[in-house]
Amino acid sequence: MRKAPVTHGIGPDEPLGFAVAAVGNAAALAFERALSERDLHPRHFAVLRGLRDGGEHAQQQLAAALGIPPSRLVALLALLIERGLVQRRESPVDARVKLVQLTLDGRSELRSLTKLAGASERRLTAGLSDAEKAELRRLLGIVYDNAAVEPGGARPESGDPTPTTAAEVGKTIPNVIVSVGTNDARRSGLEDRRSQ
Repeated sequence: MRKAPVTHGIGPDEPLGFAVAAVGNAAALAFERALSERDLHPRHFAVLRGLRDGGEHAQQQLAAALGIPPSRLVALLALLIERGLVQRRESPVDARVKLVQLTLDGRSELRSLTKLAGASERRLTAGLSDAEKAELRRLLGIVYDNAAVEPGGARPESGDPTPTTAAEVGKTIPNVIVSVGTNDARRSGLEDRRSQ
């Protein structure tokens, strides 16, 4: 597991970008610790969520939708398949295509992990009213909109699975824990060690 950076709170003079990153990192670490009790990582949770509709998904398409390199998805799926949470089979149309789907145990585990994510979010937002949480989502959406604009004012390409508007970010704020943990794990190689 990653170590948290040494911080002593966020003062009023801290740059806002640092404050947002520090909060995101702290939230990601808390969620990562909670998942580590089950020997899982936020990327495993992201894969299970990506399969939550119950249908079969081509492995390559799932990787693209989640923004996970295909080779890393293979390692993540290996653990989930070993635990009986996901099943994989060849496509009947093209043997090169691997189809993946949640099992009944996978659905149950996803429900349990979603409750764990909810508990993590409740700890993160303790002391905030529902109106304040809604306002925080709205404000973070605006900040995200500003950060998502590339130099020159262009938005990310349309095929990018990253939300690109405040409304989309508002719907995905609970997933910030997963995405922040995902990026840090990619840099640290943590998920490679976890999925072996």
